[in-house]
Amino acid sequence: SRRPQALARQLDVFGQATAVLRSRDLGSVVCDIKFSELSYLDAFWGDYLSGALLQALRGVFLTEALREAVGREAVRLLVSVDEADYEAGRRSLLLMEEEGGRRGTEAS
Repeated sequence: SRRPQALARQLDVFGQATAVLRSRDLGSVVCDIKFSELSYLDAFWGDYLSGALLQALRGVFLTEALREAVGREAVRLLVSVDEADYEAGRRSLLLMEEEGGRRGTEAS
């Protein structure tokens, strides 16, 4: 939220969080990850495509305590990264790098 009043910002954030929670299944975890460098974003995407991200997150979320808690219930972990979000983030970081390069050249 970009509203100048603190209360208005809090209400915006609350409304956004409520919308996200209503749109997800029980047990879903939604992460908003922001990258500062293109190489980090590309590495993350590569790990997603290869399945390495899923394997790493299994170690974090599918703990022995969780398995004991659910008993015989099947536990699945689905990791979904939207390709359109990846592409938009990539374009944004490329623009930032280009602008930074231009500023560095102008300063020389």
